Amino acid sequence: MILHTINKSSPSQALPLCLRFAAPGDIVLLLEDGVCQAVVGSSTCRQLLAAEALRIVAIEEDITCRGLDGKLPPAVEVIDYKGFVDLCCECDKVQSWF
Repeated sequence: MILHTINKSSPSQALPLCLRFAAPGDIVLLLEDGVCQAVVGSSTCRQLLAAEALRIVAIEEDITCRGLDGKLPPAVEVIDYKGFVDLCCECDKVQSWF
């Protein structure tokens, strides 16, 4: 299982590339400006939700400091930075997309 991290918002090519190479069961973690990709109604959010075989996770602190509380769909799991560390230990590899 691979943990894919995305820390950029649109129009970065990070998300499309990540979704192209992520395998079922992988985890996509949105952090820093990457949390903006999951705002409800955005085209990038639709892409994330269409990837049903992936677990989508976002960092709570990054959501809050960007004023996005309540603007992500329930399908996006919200974790803290301790949870991020736990995911890094749980996964076989970490792939950062820039």
